[in-house]
Parts: sequence; structure tokens; C-alpha cells
Amino acid sequence: MQVALRTCLHALREDLTLGFSTPAARSTKPSGSSSKPEVTGEGERPVIFVSYATSEALKGSHLYCGGEKLLNNLVLLLRRKGYEAWMVSWDGLHSGWLAEHAPFLSLEEFKQKKEKAKSARCVTSWPQASAYLKHCPRFYFWDQELAASARSQFPLVARMMGEGRIVRTAGVNRAVQAFHTAVFDRKAHLLRQLVDEKYWQPDESRRVRNRVGYFEEGEHTAEFIRIIRKQTSAHGLNLDFVELQGKEPAIIEQMQECAIFLALNIGKSPLWGEGGPMSPQEAMACGTVPVTFDMNGPWEIIQQNYNGMITPEIRPELMAAALCEIYGAPGRLEEMSRRGVEMTRASHTMEARWRDVCTFLDLPCT
Repeated sequence: MQVALRTCLHALREDLTLGFSTPAARSTKPSGSSSKPEVTGEGERPVIFVSYATSEALKGSHLYCGGEKLLNNLVLLLRRKGYEAWMVSWDGLHSGWLAEHAPFLSLEEFKQKKEKAKSARCVTSWPQASAYLKHCPRFYFWDQELAASARSQFPLVARMMGEGRIVRTAGVNRAVQAFHTAVFDRKAHLLRQLVDEKYWQPDESRRVRNRVGYFEEGEHTAEFIRIIRKQTSAHGLNLDFVELQGKEPAIIEQMQECAIFLALNIGKSPLWGEGGPMSPQEAMACGTVPVTFDMNGPWEIIQQNYNGMITPEIRPELMAAALCEIYGAPGRLEEMSRRGVEMTRASHTMEARWRDVCTFLDLPCT
């Protein structure tokens, strides 16, 4: 079966890239594009542009877009390391929901600045970002969701790969990395999620031990919470279930008040689940214990029963049982909280991801 699947994927890749020569022999310069190199590994520091601007409707900055937060944090990290880096949106405006927005350029400002730059990198997580990518003959692809890139966007990604437009690929987790390595038969890098430790910090003075936070994740949310509340109450637990709402600064304060965070996200794809989501990692950074469904991404940051819990199936009854287990053992909640903070500070800060950023974007890691 594995051999058959690999053969099928190889044939599909060959079919989608038919007509293109090997990467070394291709011309990747669209008509009217700049002749300046898009990639340099040494010399003057490149200017780095990051965007998912697709059209006037999908401008490149939208409320509560987790993918935008990752791109924004990449720009913030690059700027803190001394690089000139920019977010790019259709009109140069942002939606104003993050704790710190990186500086934005409009598409027109981006074109002008890129033309003047001696060296540049273009980065996206959205291969359909045509308004932006039409000005980027070659670019770096940070794939955050196989639910899109392995399905509806796959023909486009395969053709861009065949044309030599994608300089390097990084997956937001090991599954995404492995997919690109296997399907395109070339090295893919790993760049996990970027949660900004400047803002996501614990505050034990705010913690309410019986408070359990969650996000609205769709039509199943209310029913799942009803079931979890009923089951935990029957077990003798008096828990305060609170929906977290608002912009990022308000969410951070609310997360700091919670002892446990329920990630009710059921994933974007029944096969690939979700590349993240970010919320369990943000919870850990605040000392809030994450309890999630098994949807691929959480296994990257949660060690089962150590700093959080992952249910084997997407069933609210199992999430309720996890709450009963955590609260039922004296000191366990506090121990898991402490471990989550320690793991975050050791391995999951933006600073800890810097070397991976350098490897992905071919930058000197100094």
C-alpha cells in the first residue's frame, strides 16, 4: 500500500509539472519582472517581505487569522534580530487585533522597496496569494496547513515547484515537513509555530483554579461544553467554563486567569487535522494546561500526561474525563502547569526558533 501510494504521488507530481525542465535549467523570471536576484546566501542582509495578500477581498490582514499571526511574528522576530522585514497587505493597513503588529507596506510600497533592494526574500504561507506573489518570481513557502496545500492548492503548489518558483519549503510541523519531502522528493525544513514570549507569559496572581477556558470553534462548541459541564459536575467538580473573546491582549489576560484550556478545535481536515492550532501552545506559555483533541498538530508540543492531555478521539466525553483525571489527583494540575511553562521557555519561544528561521530563509544565524 505504501509503495502504491508513493508511486501514485510521484506520477501525479510528474503529471502536474509536465513540461518544465529541471530546477537548475529553468528560467523563472516572469515577463516584466526584475532581473535582481531573489536569493542570496551571503553579503548584504536581504530585505524580507512576508504576505498572504490575495485580492482586494483577501487583503492580507484579517481579524483572528492564526496564519497571519504566525507571519506577523516571523517579521517581528526578524526585526528584533536586526533585519529589515515587512508585512505586506493590499492597502498597507492591518486589522489591529494583535498585541504587536509588525510594520505593514501596501502592495505598491512593497514593489517600490523591493525594486530598490540589493537583495530580497519573499515569504508566504498561502500559494494563492496572487496579488503578492506576482511580484515574487521566487519565494519561500512556509506551509501551515496540509488541509489546503495537500488538497485544493496541491496542483498550484506542484506547478510552482515544477517552475522552480519555490526556493525552500518549511512545514509548521513534522507531518507537513514529511509530506513535502516525500511528495516533491526534496528537502523540506521545519519551522514550528511562533508564539511571542514578550506577551504570552504566566501571571499566577490572576489564576483561578477552577476556571476552564475555551474558544468558540463552530456549531459543535455549545453542545460539547454542555456535555463536558454535565459530566464533570456529575463527578463532583464545580468548574467555571469561560469562553475567551476579544483581541489578543484581552485573550492573554483571560488565558492567564484559566487553569485549563480546552482546545475544542476539531481540525480543518479529517485526514490532516490541523497544523497547529496555536492556542494550546499559547496556553502553555501562560501556565494554563492544554487539553486537546487528537488532530495531529498538538503532538508537536504536548507530552501526554506531562504538560497537557490529548484525547484519542474527538469526543467531549473524553475531554470531560481528562478534566476529572487532572483535578482528581492532588497537585497534578499545578505540576502540569509548571512543566508547560518550563517546556515553553526551553523549547517553544520565538528566540528558540531563531535557528530554524535562519535555516529556512538561508540567513546567517548570528
